Amino acid sequence: MDLNRILVPIDGSKKSFEALDRAITLAGFTHGQVTAIHVIPHVLEGGTRTKAFDKQLQDEGKILLQKAAKRAGNKNVKFTTKLLRGSPSHVTLHTAKSGKFDHIVMSTTGAGSASNDMIGSVSNYILHKSKIPVYLIK
Repeated sequence: MDLNRILVPIDGSKKSFEALDRAITLAGFTHGQVTAIHVIPHVLEGGTRTKAFDKQLQDEGKILLQKAAKRAGNKNVKFTTKLLRGSPSHVTLHTAKSGKFDHIVMSTTGAGSASNDMIGSVSNYILHKSKIPVYLIK
């Protein structure tokens, strides 16, 4: 089983960072690469408030990805981050395919409203539509 290129969507939840930790451990066995992504929504152009909201989304996303990079540290893995726009489920699948990733590692629930006993809508969609193995961390 190749664990050379692992994609990890991060939404800022504790569980998404647990998934990141697991991906880093798995990639460490093969000196592989982990890419953490954070997806923010498209914000329609508008006035000052809209621009401020968009900047806030970008700034918060960058902070999350910096936190992720700090967690990766020096653990025998190449680590990269990407701040992307769109629907988290669609962008994750597109990134996995276009980036030729071997696996997706993600939490079953994150910042959405699903309870701990449920699988979240994003992870459910990715699990059913992904062409590569998906590891769900509960």
